[in-house]
Amino acid sequence: MAVQDPRKLPGSMGLESLFRGRAKEYSLDIAGDGYVIACDPDASEEHRAKVRQALSAGSWHACRSTDCLGECTASGCSCSRSINPTARDGFRRHVVQRFAEVAAGKDEVSYASLGCGLLRFDFELLEALLAAQVPVTAVHLVDPQYDGDAKGNDQHRAALGQFAAWFVERNVDIYAHISMEKFAFHVRQAQALPLVVLQVDCSELTWIFDSQVQPMLEEVLFYGGLFCALTAREGAAQGTSSGATDAWGEVWRLVPESGRLRTVSRLRFRPGEPEGRLLDEDERMPPAVGH
Repeated sequence: MAVQDPRKLPGSMGLESLFRGRAKEYSLDIAGDGYVIACDPDASEEHRAKVRQALSAGSWHACRSTDCLGECTASGCSCSRSINPTARDGFRRHVVQRFAEVAAGKDEVSYASLGCGLLRFDFELLEALLAAQVPVTAVHLVDPQYDGDAKGNDQHRAALGQFAAWFVERNVDIYAHISMEKFAFHVRQAQALPLVVLQVDCSELTWIFDSQVQPMLEEVLFYGGLFCALTAREGAAQGTSSGATDAWGEVWRLVPESGRLRTVSRLRFRPGEPEGRLLDEDERMPPAVGH
């Protein structure tokens, strides 16, 4: 039977109720420290094999275990596949390479994803990391939509249930936090600092990077760890996203000697180009834009 994407079903069916029901299917529960408990009643090795085969071929396979996962489809967003179909995949490959370098020699590592949304990027990234033998044992997902009072909570909980249920079979612990403050508190309390922190297509955090995100990262990142971000930025007409089709990547490293973040690389992802172009030191990136 063909799998229907819940986001494309008629509105009369009540999407909130539908997603709420999907989250219940996974027996989703989030503990006080953010630890996520979920199981997939429909999981099968056949489904898993088809999903991984599609990922290795650079495509996506929707099935009962992945049909609630998604990503930004905002019109005009240069991080979306409709505008820039190669940016996310190119950025993911760059992150996997950098992650593998800093994880070399370690027995287990964790990463965090800020403003993680509907988790398709994290799903593809974590599968790629595990395939590359990077020993990821925990993932911290941070999004205000995990708050029970948030407008999109049901949809995000459904995606979280699928994500956690999928990777419990890979011995990866999943944590969900409603804010950067709660995330930072729990990882410090557990003395389980992430080696890498991601921020993919979340301009709201880019705007407060200097005042809030960077100070938090310098407290919770593992020394030598990385912060990797992919953002949409302004086009030729300043202050608007008109004509902006390029996505922009950044990689920062927490320098052990100073305890401060320092830029490692900046990349420009043009539509149709499989890899990002490294920017020269004197090249400036445009301001970030929202949706």
